[in-house]
Amino acid sequence: MSADASHPAHPEPPRRNGGIAAGLRFAAGCLLLAAILFLPERPVDLERFSPGAVPVELLAAIGLVVLAAGSSWLFRASLIVICSLAGIILFLKLADLGTFTAFGRPFNPLLDLIIIKDGWNLLTGTIGRTEAAAVIAAAILAWSATVLLLGYCLAGARRMARAKRMAACGLVVALAAIGVLFARLSPGESARAAILAPTASTYLTTRVALMRRSAIDLAAFEKALEGDPLSDLDEGTLLDALKGRDVYVLFVESYGRTVLADETYRALIAPRLSAIEADLRKAGLAARSGWMTSPTVGGQSWLAHGALLAGLPTTDQSRYDRMIASRRKSLNTLFREAGWHTIGIMPAISMEWPEGGYYGYDELYVANTLGYEGLPFNWVTMPDQFTLAAAKRAADAASGPVMVEAALISSHAPWTPIPRLVPWDDVGDGRIFDAQALAGDPPSVVWAEPDRIRDHYIRSIDYALETIGDFIAKFGEDAVFVVLGDHQPSRLLTGDGAPRDVPFHIIANDRALLERLDGMDLVAAMTPDETSDTMAMWDFRERFVNAMSGAESDGEPGIRPGLVRTGEPAAGGNG
Repeated sequence: MSADASHPAHPEPPRRNGGIAAGLRFAAGCLLLAAILFLPERPVDLERFSPGAVPVELLAAIGLVVLAAGSSWLFRASLIVICSLAGIILFLKLADLGTFTAFGRPFNPLLDLIIIKDGWNLLTGTIGRTEAAAVIAAAILAWSATVLLLGYCLAGARRMARAKRMAACGLVVALAAIGVLFARLSPGESARAAILAPTASTYLTTRVALMRRSAIDLAAFEKALEGDPLSDLDEGTLLDALKGRDVYVLFVESYGRTVLADETYRALIAPRLSAIEADLRKAGLAARSGWMTSPTVGGQSWLAHGALLAGLPTTDQSRYDRMIASRRKSLNTLFREAGWHTIGIMPAISMEWPEGGYYGYDELYVANTLGYEGLPFNWVTMPDQFTLAAAKRAADAASGPVMVEAALISSHAPWTPIPRLVPWDDVGDGRIFDAQALAGDPPSVVWAEPDRIRDHYIRSIDYALETIGDFIAKFGEDAVFVVLGDHQPSRLLTGDGAPRDVPFHIIANDRALLERLDGMDLVAAMTPDETSDTMAMWDFRERFVNAMSGAESDGEPGIRPGLVRTGEPAAGGNG
């Protein structure tokens, strides 16, 4: 007998106890791989999970491990490839579950890196820095451990006899196929798709296609930046219908259509809007209300600010960054060129904000320059009443008419504690709110129950609207107010299938001025009509400026002849 015959080049490792333990280990690896590939990317599918077709890639991976087990280097290479791809798919699906929950869309690796920083800021403001670090570390550790465990379990195939490897492989595949077959043949669902499908490959190629479309879409957005439908507007008539009036643009955090579409929410908000309308009427003010479609949902409020003020569909961070670097005139800049003193009131900005230079503020106040000396309301740096009081002080200090853009954030997560109105003369430096900031349940208690989250959310919206209504009724005078939601809240609060619409209101003491807005399909009330048309948020800049500039056109009010309204963003964007 030759040496080569007695000593194979790649001997298989010895098997103990007939390889039973190794076989169970291998079977566990196959099941873990199946769990990763079957994991849904949408929360709604997770809640009513149906396994769907068996991924062809699962069978291919198991077969590759079995066939490569006789060769040491080929086996290692196979495990590296399988575990790497499984790790990527697991990461993307977990990210999808997060972005679908928060923003109603899949995770886009090309555009969504900004979410990591914003998620950290929100998490630390909700549960604390130490706890947030622990949660993130646990998530990273769990993901890493899952991938390593997958490799360890699949490696058990090397310690099994070939016959037992084949038997274990067949058992795993048979169990998966039987399970899916029963799901497919359940009553009323026998006509579903085939049992086998390349689901993992389709998932990855779809994600690559999404990134490719996004890149193409960004190039198209770059071209859109070169033009401006307001570029031919006569500077001498720019916004002349508003001359001498202060103008406030107030963004209300997470004030979305769901507050009126959901009957539970509507029971609180509809009477609030009616009460505000009655108070405005007593103060000699009137309102027009309608719907806008926000470029975002669940977060990234700055995308909504960019859309409304720049008149561009800033549906993702890359578009927003390109807008910031462009020469497109914001609504603030247009007001400044027409003679207004422009003021930005941004209580959520607590770090450097170079993007603020784009908008054209003469003055910019952020969290640490607004003069608030009170305690924060968890993530929320100060209550809306203080924010509006600070905006009023800044407006009163200006020598001429002002255009104020303010972000009202009391209705931002975690929605606890809920502030209460105090007399406006007592607001002072904000320390009057300290007792309120220490009251109520902590976020850990509120967020333990979905019903509590919903209750706190809608009460925070009610507070924001009550504060705005009281402020306008008391201090509105000859000012014009544009009040709007920045976006819908997350799926946790809206449920599945909610549109991206937000209410908006325009309030003034001049009915003739409000009639200039008739082309926007608004109703003369604080509660929008459910049947009214919805305009894109990025259309507002053009339509509002046209309506308030020069004589009204002979055609549709609010639209100058020859101007084309912008449409939806190009396909493939991150919105």
